[in-house]
Amino acid sequence: MAELNGITRRAALAMVGAAAAVGMLAQPAIAEPTTLRFGTFVGPTSFLNTDIFVPWFEQIEEASDGTVKIEFLSGGSAAKPQEVIDAVKAGLIDIGWSITAYNPGRFNAAGVSELPILTQNPAEGSAGMAALLDADMLDGFDGVKVLGVGTTDVGRLHHAELVDGLDAFQGAKVRAAGRVLSAMLKEIGATPVGMPITSVAESLSKHIVDGAVADWFSLEGFRLIDVTKTHLDLAMGAPAMYLAMNPARYDQLPDAAKAAFEANPPAAFAEFWGSRLAKKSAATRDEVAATEGHRMLEPTEAENAEWQAAADGVIADWIANNENGQAVVDTYSEAVSSYRASH
Repeated sequence: MAELNGITRRAALAMVGAAAAVGMLAQPAIAEPTTLRFGTFVGPTSFLNTDIFVPWFEQIEEASDGTVKIEFLSGGSAAKPQEVIDAVKAGLIDIGWSITAYNPGRFNAAGVSELPILTQNPAEGSAGMAALLDADMLDGFDGVKVLGVGTTDVGRLHHAELVDGLDAFQGAKVRAAGRVLSAMLKEIGATPVGMPITSVAESLSKHIVDGAVADWFSLEGFRLIDVTKTHLDLAMGAPAMYLAMNPARYDQLPDAAKAAFEANPPAAFAEFWGSRLAKKSAATRDEVAATEGHRMLEPTEAENAEWQAAADGVIADWIANNENGQAVVDTYSEAVSSYRASH
């Protein structure tokens, strides 16, 4: 009987062990996170990556409960700035960001942010772009899912030499991104030259161009501080930026990952991007002002009047040549004014 009891106990223990093993096998395996490839044309140590895109995507990864992971493809290794929108549409990358001005004629309404004087910093401009997206006024984004919009910092005039004011830009070759900024330069007698921001420092150092329209951030972020000497603080406008995703790739995501993206909508990205870039821009301006060999110029009353007259003409022309131009300008300007009043 003792032997029988021993056999019974051993059998019972074996049954328990087998049941436990079956239970373990029945547990669902923990799925690996879905990896999304993010194309960013700035380098891995750029402020735009380290202080904006990395923390932005980290909060999406956290909100997704580990179901999604963002892989950075930096330095334009996945797509050049002007190729990003098509690379996203084709699925060559899952997510990408770029500047709308790098694809002339494609993002017409977004050109409103390039208009002079309307915007003083990227936080204001990004609020304006978010309002346009919310109002379904932005064209050129067919075939992609827009994850975020904003603007670059507001461009200022920079010259490679020590000059005394706006007159020095007459006859000068000046880098500009986009049709609107190019029109403003023509109004003051300069010759606009189109090129990506990543090529500007070399072009200035080789005297291919005499100056550039660039924001304060770019002087540090793209090392223009090394090849410019005079800085005229006139508000030139700010090309729009976008963050876009391949929609088919989005549809394949787990529900938790989709929910994480929806919990961080384009308007939230606009605030995140704009406020951080504005703070960095202001700090860079102070750095430039304190750097020996650099001349900071506030426009004179006459220069402001000349600039305003040029701006009025360019804005009127833009409105006349863009579908719903007045409505776009009004929507953008109202959002900028609202943001300015509340901050």
